[in-house]
Amino acid sequence: MNKYRIALAVVAACSIAPAFATQQQMDPNMPGMAGMHETKPTQAQGVGIVKTIDAAKGTITLQHQAITAIGWPAMTMTFKVDPPALLQKVKVGEQVRFTLHPAGMASTVTAISPAR
Repeated sequence: MNKYRIALAVVAACSIAPAFATQQQMDPNMPGMAGMHETKPTQAQGVGIVKTIDAAKGTITLQHQAITAIGWPAMTMTFKVDPPALLQKVKVGEQVRFTLHPAGMASTVTAISPAR
């Protein structure tokens, strides 16, 4: 009879523990959780130099400055451009200002113009 009480206690403890762990993990005041629930911007502005344009693929490679709104350091990256007709506004070697829809490596340039 005693081992049945122990088994019941184990089952009860296991059913409570996941709920407790979930509440603890989701506490926004825990160290390292600051900013976890902040809304990410749907677009960000950047400045960079056009390195390559591939009209057939609808892409542009930009050596851009840091984009602080989304926490990106300065780097060189290839972006899809939507609409592709935007590629006609700029040329290789030109400094540009651009708007992008941030989505990591799938980010898309949605506006671009020469920086003047």
